[in-house]
Amino acid sequence: MLHPLLTVLPMLAEGVNPLDEVLDKPIWHPHGFWIISNNLVALVISGVAMLLIFPAITKAYRRGEHVPTGTRNLFEAILIYVREEIARPVLGDETDRFLPFLWTLFFFILFNNLIGLLPLGVLTGWALKPLGLEPFGGTATANIWVTGALAVTAFIVWQISGIRANGLGPYLKHFTAGAPLYMAPLMVPLEIMGMFIKPFALAIRLFANMIAGHTVLAVLLMFTGMAFGAGAAVGWGISIVVVLGGVAMMCLELFVAFLQTYIFVFLTAMFIGQLVVHEHEHKEGEGGHHDEKHSVIGSGDLTDGEQLPEATRKAGIHMAG
Repeated sequence: MLHPLLTVLPMLAEGVNPLDEVLDKPIWHPHGFWIISNNLVALVISGVAMLLIFPAITKAYRRGEHVPTGTRNLFEAILIYVREEIARPVLGDETDRFLPFLWTLFFFILFNNLIGLLPLGVLTGWALKPLGLEPFGGTATANIWVTGALAVTAFIVWQISGIRANGLGPYLKHFTAGAPLYMAPLMVPLEIMGMFIKPFALAIRLFANMIAGHTVLAVLLMFTGMAFGAGAAVGWGISIVVVLGGVAMMCLELFVAFLQTYIFVFLTAMFIGQLVVHEHEHKEGEGGHHDEKHSVIGSGDLTDGEQLPEATRKAGIHMAG
């Protein structure tokens, strides 16, 4: 957890802005064109890690070894948690249909968040610099282009799922939110705006939270360089405080890495559920009747809230904002 100190302190000695360590940097950039960058390497590492880990885990199940041991215990616990605590409460019977996507999204984001906490810049610098390449390291999810791509992918999934679950006609009718036709000039723009605000909020939330910790840590370390300018005694005194604060900050970033992964995947599952899950309070054969106004398909911008599962409604109140 001390790797930011190992990376940034030499930069301070050279008078380089430590905030540069937070941003994406080119590793190989012939003629000024970025071919390979920090974030690209992190994304590839995450993808390769998933391709290596999960087939190995499932191979044991295919051999009939259904009792998990060792590392399988860890991953199975996370997989079950995502299924039972994130997906099933908002997707209901549709859970298994969307699990592969949600599991992939969860671990891809989590691995990228955690890679940013590893001292890859220090470990790779000695090998790459003699080759004329820059060391790599950093958090890909601290790049708005990466989180934006993840959010757009989730947006496409839940929109296509809504169309497939309800048909194009009912999907288009939702833009009036069940209101009378004369309200369409007001409701349609609002519904369209709400539809696009969701992926925008997903992207900004993940990006801002992942970059914030690194930025705060960089600013703290700037105080160390300033303190050494006032003398060695002051510099070392401030450094001790900064190191302790840096360790605490890294522990917080570890927590945030898991928390932001949870939030991103939960909201994605909730938005999918609002489009494809339909629950009716009155069922035929139970003395009830089905009212036309309760046939509107669901989503935060598409829904008749009375049709949504209780967990979805509560989650939307607490987390969708």
